[in-house]
Amino acid sequence: MVSSIQSIGPPLLRRIGRRAALAGLGGGLLSGLALPARAGTLPLLPAALRRLVPPEPAPKVPFTTGAGQTRTLAAWRGDGVVLNLWATWCLPCKAEMPALDRLAQIVAASRIVVLPVPIDTGGRKAVMTFYRENRIAHLPVLLDPDGRFVAALKAPGVPTTVIIDRQGRMVGRVEGPVQWDAPSSVALLRKLVGAAT
Repeated sequence: MVSSIQSIGPPLLRRIGRRAALAGLGGGLLSGLALPARAGTLPLLPAALRRLVPPEPAPKVPFTTGAGQTRTLAAWRGDGVVLNLWATWCLPCKAEMPALDRLAQIVAASRIVVLPVPIDTGGRKAVMTFYRENRIAHLPVLLDPDGRFVAALKAPGVPTTVIIDRQGRMVGRVEGPVQWDAPSSVALLRKLVGAAT
C-alpha cells in the first residue's frame, strides 16, 4: 500500500518524480500495490500507527509554501501536526488525500494542522491541479523541491506520515494510507498530540 521510494537521493528522486508524473502511474516505483475499492476501506489510525517511544525531535529542514515562503516545522510549535509525505502520481496518496482534507477541517479548531508535503517536482501547478481534480479544499500547498523531508524522515515510500505533538516531537509514524477522518483515528490523533494550551 506504499509507493516505494527505495534508497535514492534527491537528484535521482527528482528525475524519477518527473518521469512518474509524465507516465501518470508512478514510473515503476509502485511495489505490491493493491488499493481498496473505496476510501472508507482504508486502515484506521489505531491499526496502522507505530508509536515512537521515546518521541523523536521533528526534522528542522525547510520547505516552501505555495506563495514561495520558506518555513520549518518550528512555525507550528504549540500545535499538533500531521506531516504527510505524498506525491501527485501516487495512487495510495490519491486514495488517502480526501480523508486528510476532511481531517484538516475537523481538527482545525483544536489547533491541529495537516501539512501535506509532496515529494515530486511538478511544483505549485502540479499540486494545485491535483487539489482541483480531487476536490481538496482544506489543505495548504507546500513544496519540497529538494526532497529533504524524504531524507530526514528516512521514508521508504509514500504516503508516509508522522504525527508531531505540541512540543515539536514525533510521537507516531504511519507508512501507507489511513482513513484519517474516521472517529477512532481522530480520537487517537487528539490523544497523541496532547491538549491545546
